[in-house]
Amino acid sequence: MNFLENISGIFGKKDLRLEKKWDFAADAPITTSLTSDMLQPKKKVIVFATKNGKVYVLNENAKVEWIYDIKEKFTTTESFFLDAELAKSICSTPMLADIDKDNDKEIIFGSETGKLYVLNSSGKLLWSYETKGSIRSMAIAENINNDNKLEIIFGSKDKNLYVLNSKGKLVWKFQAKSGIEGTAAVLKNKKNMQIIFGSNDGTVYSLNRKGELLWQFKTNGKITAQPAFGKIYNDEASYIIIGSFDKNVYVLTEDGKLEWKYKTEGNIFSKVCLADINNDKKLEIIFGSCDDKIYALSSKGDEIWSYETDFWVATTPIVVDINHDGKLEVIVGSYDHSLYILDAEGTFLLNYMPGIACITQQSGHYNELIASEPGSYHAKKLWQYKTDGMVVASTCLVNEEENIIIGLDNGKLNLFVPIKS
Repeated sequence: MNFLENISGIFGKKDLRLEKKWDFAADAPITTSLTSDMLQPKKKVIVFATKNGKVYVLNENAKVEWIYDIKEKFTTTESFFLDAELAKSICSTPMLADIDKDNDKEIIFGSETGKLYVLNSSGKLLWSYETKGSIRSMAIAENINNDNKLEIIFGSKDKNLYVLNSKGKLVWKFQAKSGIEGTAAVLKNKKNMQIIFGSNDGTVYSLNRKGELLWQFKTNGKITAQPAFGKIYNDEASYIIIGSFDKNVYVLTEDGKLEWKYKTEGNIFSKVCLADINNDKKLEIIFGSCDDKIYALSSKGDEIWSYETDFWVATTPIVVDINHDGKLEVIVGSYDHSLYILDAEGTFLLNYMPGIACITQQSGHYNELIASEPGSYHAKKLWQYKTDGMVVASTCLVNEEENIIIGLDNGKLNLFVPIKS
């Protein structure tokens, strides 16, 4: 613990902690993010996939509802060219959506062999669709044709972005210049609709509902992060925020022009989180980087605070008022085998002057007056839990309270509940 953490502990509350409620162990490493959603009316589940090609569906108490094994079969020729262990794995995060309007949600995911699977709520295969490259992006389901029907959108390493109808028939596909491992997102406003995604050569693409190119923006590194959208300045304009392996977070206008970018010292794997963490009516940008840090940036791209862990932060932070005290917390896992809770606003410390009275914490949101003081905001750790594996996935399971679930590289899941001491 550094000097700033010790000082902030003197003045700030330290009564927030989480308690582990249950553990679950899969039979192989977890290779996707976690999805928490309603599978059927009144049935909330946790869904994830593993390195040995299985999709797990658990209930809220970690009881297995069912497991689906893709059981990929290969010809002798295919087996010669494929990495057998990798080919069996699933790296595409399962997505839940009611694509056939039966009030139950289907589970949709892709495989390393390039096949998209659609299962019903009982784990039965409804249909599959084959591409010519690995599917590592998460599929999304959106009504892009204004026909009250959901289309399924996903990318493949064969360089194509695919749009399928709910029966698994191709609506259209768009060929990019490189493979697509980043998850797409749909930006809708009064004027138009855009399908936006990043690709392996660092290009951000925007397509219209027919699959026609609207614009493209080039970064200098691979993009696996899904774009986030937000009115960061609290005006009418929406912005596109996306991270790249060139170590930058980019903020783009709706027509693909660079608004600003922020450079870290590591690759950015995952989607950023947007939240008003300081009550200034604007959205801040919170994300992790492979420089081992968690960042909080202002809507103008200035660093508010950063917190350094001991290894990569490759998951999307969760920003939530975990203990319902009216203040937001940042919850994030690291490859350093730890789960962290940080004060979302951070702690304002005046620059050091002789006497402890000159090192102080200011409560409330920072504003023009505080920002002009000779000091700055710093990260404030509220709690840390040491796990027995790298934290590769996390999600928030909302019941009467927010529960946090993390997935570890060794195949374990942990669920934590907030406890006030």
